[in-house]
Amino acid sequence: MIYKNIKTILFLLLAVVSITGTLNAQDKKLEKADAAYNKFAFVKAGKLYEKLIKNGNNSVGVYTKLGDCYYFNARYHDAAEAYSKVLETQTDVASEYYFRYAQALNNSQNYDEAAKILKVYYAKKGDKDLSDNWKQAKLMADIKKQSDRYLLKEVEINTPASDFGTGFYGQDKVVYASARDTGVIIKRKHSWNEKSFLKLYTADISVDGGLQNPTLIKGDVNTKYHQSSPAITKDGKTMFFTRNNYKNGKLDANKEGISYLKIYTAQNINGEWKNVKALGYPINSDDFSSGHPALSADETQLFFVSDRNNKFGNSDLYVVSLKKGGFVSNDVRKLGDEINTPGRETFPFVDNKGILYFSSDGHPGLGGLDVFAAMKDTEGVYHVVNVGDEINSADDDFAYQINESKMGYFSSNRDGNDNIYAFTETRPVDFGFINKPIIFGKAINLSENVPIAEVEVDIYNDKNEKITSYLTDKQGKYQYTAEPYKNYTIIFKKQGLIQKTKEVAAMQPMEKTEVNADLYNDRQVKLDDNSIVTIKPGDDLTKIINLKPIYFDYNGYKIRESSKAELNKIVALMNDRPKIVLTINSHTDSRGRDEFNMKLSENRANATVDYLIEKGISPDRLSGHGYGETRLINKCSNGVPCTEAEHQLNRRSEFIVGFRE
Repeated sequence: MIYKNIKTILFLLLAVVSITGTLNAQDKKLEKADAAYNKFAFVKAGKLYEKLIKNGNNSVGVYTKLGDCYYFNARYHDAAEAYSKVLETQTDVASEYYFRYAQALNNSQNYDEAAKILKVYYAKKGDKDLSDNWKQAKLMADIKKQSDRYLLKEVEINTPASDFGTGFYGQDKVVYASARDTGVIIKRKHSWNEKSFLKLYTADISVDGGLQNPTLIKGDVNTKYHQSSPAITKDGKTMFFTRNNYKNGKLDANKEGISYLKIYTAQNINGEWKNVKALGYPINSDDFSSGHPALSADETQLFFVSDRNNKFGNSDLYVVSLKKGGFVSNDVRKLGDEINTPGRETFPFVDNKGILYFSSDGHPGLGGLDVFAAMKDTEGVYHVVNVGDEINSADDDFAYQINESKMGYFSSNRDGNDNIYAFTETRPVDFGFINKPIIFGKAINLSENVPIAEVEVDIYNDKNEKITSYLTDKQGKYQYTAEPYKNYTIIFKKQGLIQKTKEVAAMQPMEKTEVNADLYNDRQVKLDDNSIVTIKPGDDLTKIINLKPIYFDYNGYKIRESSKAELNKIVALMNDRPKIVLTINSHTDSRGRDEFNMKLSENRANATVDYLIEKGISPDRLSGHGYGETRLINKCSNGVPCTEAEHQLNRRSEFIVGFRE
């Protein structure tokens, strides 16, 4: 008899291994079966329960646990038969078994029968009746809406063993889990379903999206037990991954002798993954499993799966905040009921648009685990849809990941074994509402306080590439549908008006940000008191905008930090007014040798020009001149006694305005 694949262990997040050894021979076969069952050795326990039934033990407890053994190893047809025996003979059955029986029926493609059982389940629970969503006609119609969106291909690295669960590693690699032969002479087996243990490998992404050159990852991540589900930060420095509770080279366990799954981190040090550490409580515990870490698009949150507060088999999605440097906070939060069900939610992934993908057998699907997509609406409530029948099948489909190029990978046992498939998404998932952030606003004439039509609104990405351009309407308004988690620059410009530049920080999906522009004549300046003055050719901006003196090192020409803020005001003014050109004149007082003062002032003028160029002002808009002590503005020439304050008046920089057409 062929059993389902090893990833079932990881779906349920109960990859548990007894480290206390097998029990001594029991006097009763039931005690042996229950002992194996309680250690989550469901293959062994199932065989023992089958023998008990064959020998005449038809008790409800035996059939219930046999159904669980089948259920947890994805033998859904057999599980449905066992659960039906329980429900036929017992009326006072826990509601969870109605849900589990319905899942087994659904996974066996008995959709309408599953819907009938779910109707009983919702009635027993007193919850809103969602059984109609599981009926075949409604289910297939909903799935069809999202279908025909993918082009699939198998990848080269699949083996007869289990291969699954890719995580992107930079632009050209993935890390994935495999039970392929790694040269270990004694193949260690897991008691859950008697499959080999998993290790992490890297593979290269080919031009067509294939995966090649599988290589065992370097470092200390792989042990002689399970590790899987890698999530790597964009800088490639930190990996989150799943592993059996492992300490000092051995499995660690709780007082019952059970080793649960935990989430670990590792650091990339010269290409090797080192400094492996388990996350602390409340992420991990010796008394429940946590695993399948996934990073939010902006890497401020860590999504993961846990079976805490559940009986074995039922796992939910959780999220926790991440601090800078990859440090995990303790604000663990379970996602809402629109995501989590009485079934199994697992393998989360968040794409660059903020869409949460996950696998579940608790939402209406084709059978086994299906991949679902979830997006929050304006009220912060997730909307969940099945991603369609290219990705999903009547078997287990899971570990979905997609990059910005709409290319990705998922895993499935549709061909009888866990394999990795590549895909290209041809159109986005449809949630029935716009899920992108919106940038909107208007241009206003500050002098007259009226909207300005036909202002050019240019949108730039964080690479300073122009994405698109708009003209404001008669009300001075514009609107842009942006991408989440992206920084933007917006430039407002119109002939004869100042040019305004606005920075827009990365936004969350469906967030709305208002960005307005107050514009006025490009030969005007708005002062701190909100008054507006007109600039004329030959004016000194130092006086117009009340610049503080530009200071340099004593007898040197290095600009002091305290003066850079003043020069930045010049930069902002020139950015808003592309027609302005400046002549920077530098002057000294009369003290010191005349030729030294002349050279010093020239160097200071050039240093000022260089600073402005460094800040993005075009060199053809700037010129610098040094006049030494030749243009004193008071009596303090050579040999004339003056106060320090009087000398200071002569040590000055001038920013003389000109205009170009």
